[in-house]
Amino acid sequence: MYRKFYGLKEKPFNILPDPDFFYLSPWHQQAITHIEYGLMNGDSLILLTGDAGTGKTSIIYKLIVDMSEDTIVGVVFNTAVAGDAIVEMILRELQGPIPENPTPASCMAALQKFLLGIYAAEEKKVLLVLDEAQTLSDEALEQVRMISNLQAGKENLISILMVGQSGFRSRLRRARYSQIVQRIVVSAHLGRLREQEVNEYIYYRLRQGGVDDPSTIFTDEAVKKVYEYSHGVPRNINVICEGALIYGFADDIKPITAEVVENFSKERIEEGLLILPSTVDTYDSDITAEYIEDIQRRVASLEKSQDIVKRTLIRIIKTIKRFTLSK
Repeated sequence: MYRKFYGLKEKPFNILPDPDFFYLSPWHQQAITHIEYGLMNGDSLILLTGDAGTGKTSIIYKLIVDMSEDTIVGVVFNTAVAGDAIVEMILRELQGPIPENPTPASCMAALQKFLLGIYAAEEKKVLLVLDEAQTLSDEALEQVRMISNLQAGKENLISILMVGQSGFRSRLRRARYSQIVQRIVVSAHLGRLREQEVNEYIYYRLRQGGVDDPSTIFTDEAVKKVYEYSHGVPRNINVICEGALIYGFADDIKPITAEVVENFSKERIEEGLLILPSTVDTYDSDITAEYIEDIQRRVASLEKSQDIVKRTLIRIIKTIKRFTLSK
């Protein structure tokens, strides 16, 4: 509808994950690097968390594309299932043989045999992705832990990437999950984009959409408003930019102004259709508090060190003065 008016070949702000429009922020690059390292190292459990809309699913799709040649990738998007059904679901997703009259025990045995066959053939690595992992029941988590224990000698037969919202980390910190936490060697967290990254995100997607000069589509002030109302959440950025383009097209406005962005954003907020995260990132508040305390200790230590340095310098200066006067 608005593409011809703005000189676009494709819609740049579709909220559905698209590897061609995937902006690799420092957060996302770090997460992918951690996951790739964990898979290369043969780690059994890998954890990826982040607030809603920060790009976890986009990373999953990118992994599927990038790893399809040398890795068997299975993705379970609906993890809100009973604990006795999760193993069969995983076996089906990996396209393994399903036993007659399947039970959790027979499915686990079939899964182990299937993975041993892949390992013996030295064909590919196996990566299982459990999306929305925070919905896993305690029973299902226990089954996941048991799958992560499947080994051939000293090597793990499968790597499992658990992808969940920020609160999933807090849940795993409880004592009853200690056994599964002990097996998580690699973890990453997706934070919100900073102002400069929001700017780069918008410009990147506009260029992918076919625009040579993104500044002809959004003014600098408009981009700042997108950052202000999106809180750095990629899904919010897409929603706001898409809506602003529709509003701008309807009123023949080019480039999009800060007023257009603000009017659309306020309307979405009033309708309750725009995610408004808290000003503090929800990433494990306990860990955040510990981090802040650690920083405060470091600052206090640094200030103490600076006082020592100052006193030392003063003594050196006094010594030099005395030496000079004595001569």
